[in-house]
Amino acid sequence: MTKNELRTCFNKARQDFVLSLNFSQITVAIQNVQSRLVDARLLSGTIGGYAAMTSELDPAPMFGIFRDNGHSIALPWFTDRSADMTFKMLDGPLERGPFGISQPSPENDMAEPDTILIPLVAADGYGNRIGQGQGHFDRYLAKSRKKRPIVAIGLAWECQIADQLPADPWDQPLDFIATPDRFIKVTS
Repeated sequence: MTKNELRTCFNKARQDFVLSLNFSQITVAIQNVQSRLVDARLLSGTIGGYAAMTSELDPAPMFGIFRDNGHSIALPWFTDRSADMTFKMLDGPLERGPFGISQPSPENDMAEPDTILIPLVAADGYGNRIGQGQGHFDRYLAKSRKKRPIVAIGLAWECQIADQLPADPWDQPLDFIATPDRFIKVTS
């Protein structure tokens, strides 16, 4: 299957799975992911999160605990649809960004996360990830990894984990994947 075919298949599987859950089950699942992240002791400094779309696993309910553990939170930020993704501190209300996704205010301070929680459509145990197809996280990770160490953790529902996915030369691998059921250290 091509990446686009896999994206369609895994998006549908994710959406069907999440629609089968009630609010209580989603809350418990997010708490399980949060526990796995905290127990792994990999979170450091500023954590780059994201504003979840549709059926993506939503990290927002975890931000309070992360802050209680001494971390700052930053979210992706875009000036316009053609701009590179940067991160701004999560401080105050969010506004609608150029892609229709919530993002921090332009006045918020810029950030360089030490750990990034990454949304995905599918991932495998080798760290390969299929996202929405725009390459924003891949480009951000490629640029950042040239300057400093950064930990990339994909957040997923178990139905998004594949045996093996295709990877292009520009794809940036995940270091870990957290699901409500397990914490995966990727193998190279």
